[in-house]
Amino acid sequence: MQTSFRSGNFIRRFASGRIGHKDGSLQARIVKRLLNPPLSLSEEELRARPTIKMWLSRWNDTKETERELKEFQDKIMQDVEVAGTKENELSVDGINQWHFHNGVASKVTTPTLLIHGYAASSMAYYRTFSGLSEDVRDLYAIDLPANGLSIDIPFKALKPEPEPLKIKYIGDDKFSIAREIDVERNREVIEHCENYYLDKIEDWRKVNRLEKINLVGHSYGGYLSFKYALKYPSAVENLCLVSPAGVESSVFSINNNFNAKETYTLDMEDPSSKFYLRKRQVPTFIFKNQSEILRWMGPLGAKLTWNYIMSAYKRLPTMEYKEYLFELIYGRGGIPLTARQIFTTLFTRQLLAKDPIMDSLDKLQAKKVLLLYGHHDWMDKFAGYKMVERLNGLRRNTSADYMEVPEAGHNLMLDNPQFFNKSLIDFLSTE
Repeated sequence: MQTSFRSGNFIRRFASGRIGHKDGSLQARIVKRLLNPPLSLSEEELRARPTIKMWLSRWNDTKETERELKEFQDKIMQDVEVAGTKENELSVDGINQWHFHNGVASKVTTPTLLIHGYAASSMAYYRTFSGLSEDVRDLYAIDLPANGLSIDIPFKALKPEPEPLKIKYIGDDKFSIAREIDVERNREVIEHCENYYLDKIEDWRKVNRLEKINLVGHSYGGYLSFKYALKYPSAVENLCLVSPAGVESSVFSINNNFNAKETYTLDMEDPSSKFYLRKRQVPTFIFKNQSEILRWMGPLGAKLTWNYIMSAYKRLPTMEYKEYLFELIYGRGGIPLTARQIFTTLFTRQLLAKDPIMDSLDKLQAKKVLLLYGHHDWMDKFAGYKMVERLNGLRRNTSADYMEVPEAGHNLMLDNPQFFNKSLIDFLSTE
């Protein structure tokens, strides 16, 4: 379903939809999935349900869990047929890479890189490899550092950390700030965290001797893809953000210039406003520790992890990827500390970026931009719509587009790979 920007009815419907969406916050959805697995499970799913034995088997040394993760990855990929060649290797800089080369593909001749989201890996795109390889001459998918099978490159946080912006609420719709923040120090810390990933992607591009690339990023990977396109503009031809995180402007943006002596009015509806805010937030303990909490819970944590996977990925027809995710999220020791450290520095407990995508649209040089969302996405689709609207206004053209994938949620490339592939190929095609 492609959306027309000339439809006033669409804008009103979108705004109405957002009101209902607030009642189903991300936190509430996660809790529901942890506690309530799908009512109907196949025999295969029931057999794979984690037990105490499975929990005990996950408390192995790092080498053992890495071996098991590699086995799960290879099990998934053995049934993925592609047009041309299929190669997997750990590059000299420690990045786990998939490369699909189809010398006769003519629709997309610019090398295209797929970037996964948070607590995920290149396998998040496994259902798209077959279809995309028919039309993309050189298709790549990588595990970001400290994710999947890529090495956990040491990360040294800048000390001391800057004091975060503190909001004082006044009534239901007003706020002030406790004190003005050190903007330059905050920006320095954010860029240091982003560069952990951005510079490694750039190193990867150079190792593969690629010039311009098409960049496709999902969720947190969409945020990082946008930031890569800003830092290395000459390297990016076209940019596709797939249900990206960090789009919304907000009161927490380091780009605001709030005065501690003034009172401001909140905007709970418009994610392109610097006064935007959603008050619901993840508790500090959960935000900082994430999957570690499930590990501390022993067999119960294993069961809750499995419940979540069964609910969040219920549209997947086979078990291999679900078992892989269990190993990735729980079995290998949870989400690596490096990944958690960086994410919790870049985002607030409201899951809003401290340096939002919306605030830097004027700096983006990518030739064309596409935002893709699932029709049942929990991500803020209205923010994506407003981003495209603003970007086209800045450029005074229609080089940016918004599209929704039917019968799909946040993981749209897994839920509806056929529609996803067609949308992406149409966008990237040079024919």
